This record gives sequence, structure tokens and C-alpha cells, in this order.
Amino acid sequence: MENIYRKIIKTLTSNTPPSYETFFSVLVSATDILDNEITSYRQRNKIENAGSLLDFTQDKDLPLIIIPDIHARTDFIKNILNYTITPELNFIKISKPISIYQALKKNKLRVICVGDALHTEVNTIDRWKNIQIEFSKNIFTGPAVTSEARDCFNTLFALLLLKISFPNNFHFLKGNHENIYNITENGDFAFKKIADEGQMIKKFVQKFYGDDILYLISYYEHKLPLIAATKECVVSHAEPRRAYKKQELINGLSTPQIIEDLTWTSNGEAEENSVIDIISNLLSEKSNAIYFAGHRPVKEDYNSLYNNRFYQIHNPRKQNIVLVPNKRAFNPETDIIGV
Repeated sequence: MENIYRKIIKTLTSNTPPSYETFFSVLVSATDILDNEITSYRQRNKIENAGSLLDFTQDKDLPLIIIPDIHARTDFIKNILNYTITPELNFIKISKPISIYQALKKNKLRVICVGDALHTEVNTIDRWKNIQIEFSKNIFTGPAVTSEARDCFNTLFALLLLKISFPNNFHFLKGNHENIYNITENGDFAFKKIADEGQMIKKFVQKFYGDDILYLISYYEHKLPLIAATKECVVSHAEPRRAYKKQELINGLSTPQIIEDLTWTSNGEAEENSVIDIISNLLSEKSNAIYFAGHRPVKEDYNSLYNNRFYQIHNPRKQNIVLVPNKRAFNPETDIIGV
């Protein structure tokens, strides 16, 4: 397992994107896990595939770490794995400090990522402008886009290795950036913000790796769950636009509207009480659980709504993670921490 750790760190600090052979191999292994992830916490959907809901409410109760939108931040993933959890945090039962990676290895916690593995933000505006210049000259694997692809696919590679290494404890939800074909259909929308990021990365993959890697990334994306629930919280990429029932969420990957409503909802678009009603539908009307989501950026460590029952946690300028204890109440002032 330590060899896996070294491989992950080596990937995250590499100056080049993953090779075709290694990328192909981990994509196949990870998609095989997701294809067969029909477990106590992931029920079958109506077509007998792994459903869209991760339901840990009846599974082993573990403290949870939630990772907000990643956006190809290789150093973010590295810093998370190396972050030291101390007994003073009162998060997991330990007598001495332990890294998050070691805690995963010892089955002491669960990790859920809210999505958006690809496309850097904030600090790479000049890079995207240079990519635009390259693409205007029909240069699709130039230095600027290769630098972006290095960050994107080394991040994805590391996330795939973590899923392969800890299939029951490491989970990644689909975000709106999990759309490598950059299509606008079936609940997905082509992405364009600083430049034409979605189309540019798609074109890079086609030219640098080929259509088989492009297909495997897309296949992986379409097998990702949409929402997760524990006894303490519910997590999705975006604020839910509507209050779906449990069975609807299990079948969500077959329903374009549910995919859109859990990955693309903007501030102010959600129906009244959708967050509270989904908590009730997945847990109980008496539950005091909290709903967490990323997607829309916040200016500080978090933004809370609905009497502190809903927390937006994605600050692209910070490397924050959320600790959700299972033996005490969540406190946003101490449990949202920088790594």
C-alpha cells in the first residue's frame, strides 16, 4: 500500500501528464470497480446497474471528510493526503497524530469528493489565454495546454488510484465538470468560462491520447454517483434544485433532470425546502443532519443557509476540507480546516 502512496505523490508532482499505458490501466480498473459497486451502500437502480445514491446510513458509521471542488489542484490532493489529524481535533479515535492517507489505510474514516476533478481556475487565467493562442494556430498539444492537461490528468489519475486502493472508503461524486465530451445533453452542459475549456481539453485528449482514452474517461464519469448520505449529513455537488425521493435518487443517472439538478443549480434556483426535504427523504423528518455542497464559490470558508442546515463549502482560493464527526456535533468554525 505504501507503494501506492508513493505512486500517487509521484504522479501529483510529475512534470508531464500520465503515459497512455498507465492512464489506460487505471481507468479500466476504476471503471470496473464502479461498474460492480453494488453494495450495502450503493443499491441497484431500475436497470440493475449501480445506483446514483451512496447510502451509508445503514453501513459502518465512520467520521467523514468532504473534499470540495478540486479543479486540477494537484497540490490540494497531496496536501489532503499528508494532512495530520491530531487527537485534539476530536474527529477520529486516535491516541497519536495520523495522516489522512494513513487513516484511510486503517479504515478510520470515509472520504467523499463533491466532484469537478478537471479544469483549473483562479490562478491560471494567463495559461488559458495562452491555450487560446495555441488553438487559434491549430496547435492542440502545445506547451500551455499540455501544462493544463498535466494538472488535470495527474489529478484524475491520483483520484482513480485512491478509488482503486480504498474502494469502500474513497468516493467521488459527479460534478458539472465531469463531462469530457463537452456535450450539452442528458443533464450535462458544455463548459466555457475563462476560455473554451471543455472543448480544449477534449481536443487535447483526442490528439495526445486518442479516442479510446476519451471514451474511458467518459465511461468513468457516467458511472459516478450523484449524491451521498450518512447519519450526519447529505452531500452532492450542487444544491439540489428539487426535493427528490430516495428511489428517484437511486435512479438519478438515468434521469437527465436529476443529473442537472444535482450538478448545475445556481444560487437562488432551488425550490423552497428542497434541501430539508431531501434530508427527510433520505434520513427522517426528525433528523438534524446537514447538507453540504460545492459548485458555487464562497468568499470565506463557507456560506450557510436554511438555519445552518445547508453549507456551501467551495472556496477556490483556499485548500479547505470539511470534517464531519460521527461522535459529536459538526462545528463549522473548527471543522472546516485548511490543509
